[in-house]
Amino acid sequence: MFNIFKKKPKAQTEDKNPFEIPSNWEHNYIYGFIGGNPYQTISDLNAVVEIIKNTVGQRGFIAVDTIFHPYNLVNHKGATAWDLAWFKVFVQDNGKFIQEIGDNKNATVVKAKTLNLKDNFRIWPNDDLNPEKNEQYSKYVPFVFPYLVYKDNNEPHWIKMINAEIELQGHAQTYIENFNSVFSKFVKGHVMTLGFGEFDKENLDDLVEKFTSFYENNMKN
Repeated sequence: MFNIFKKKPKAQTEDKNPFEIPSNWEHNYIYGFIGGNPYQTISDLNAVVEIIKNTVGQRGFIAVDTIFHPYNLVNHKGATAWDLAWFKVFVQDNGKFIQEIGDNKNATVVKAKTLNLKDNFRIWPNDDLNPEKNEQYSKYVPFVFPYLVYKDNNEPHWIKMINAEIELQGHAQTYIENFNSVFSKFVKGHVMTLGFGEFDKENLDDLVEKFTSFYENNMKN
């Protein structure tokens, strides 16, 4: 007679390396306004590395070589630029390189054209950044520069840099302007870097509101 109350043995699953779990990686970004096309590739990969290193410090990272309009960051299936970049790095050697990056021993830049996001994007419910609805965003065009780092409990490098500069001179304009100057060498249009954030695809309004709030509080006449 079968014992229907007997516990079934748990399936034997191989423990994954924590670096091989996508949710263990932060989906970070630099964001701002640009007076021009918000989808531009930075052809000089050394410039991409310089920008990200100035953000994360001496850490491994996965960067993307392109600035995006926020509405181009998620494809019609719900995969984000971060998801696609992480997966592309992972599958190239079944996770060996991703471990080096997580261990802060390496870094890489993924080409956005391989992610198929430019014309394959999801329509966001919040259309406040649509210039046909709010014409200011045809002049001040939002852009996002995505990158990933492995999660740790340390304070981000960019926060340390900003705090140190504020303590030294009362503001962090020099640090921010450095991003503007590097971006401006490799993209067309005036760049205004606003700050840094972590992307949450379950709360798309958070990213939209970073731009709308800044405009309303600092730029609107």
